[in-house]
Amino acid sequence: MGKSILTEYRLELSTLLTLLFAFLTMISIVGVWYMEMATDESGKVIFNLPDFISFFESFLDPLGTWVTWIAVAAPIGLIVCAWWLYDFVKKTRELADLIDTPSKAKFVRNLDDIEYLAWSLPQRFEDKVISKKREFKL
Repeated sequence: MGKSILTEYRLELSTLLTLLFAFLTMISIVGVWYMEMATDESGKVIFNLPDFISFFESFLDPLGTWVTWIAVAAPIGLIVCAWWLYDFVKKTRELADLIDTPSKAKFVRNLDDIEYLAWSLPQRFEDKVISKKREFKL
């Protein structure tokens, strides 16, 4: 049985979601800062943006009054996805450090940690561990 799609594409998903939530955080904070509670005749919320950030208005108009809720939820999503990305990079580096040893004794001593890290990372890392086991004839 293969690994979950969230495990296999963790790097790509976490990077994409981190960038998306960073953009939403920036847009929503600008929107909350410059939003006026008054609406025009059609019921749209008015954003009085300075000229140098007026291009944000095309992103803020569809959000309307929801920009306040997005300003609360987007930073939370940014923190969660950034941690998910950081955790992936940390585990990848840790596994690389444990695998890249010429000593069979050191490899066997760290085998539990190596197998756990390989299990929690995409299949390609598990394949690297299997090839290293074959190299050491384990």
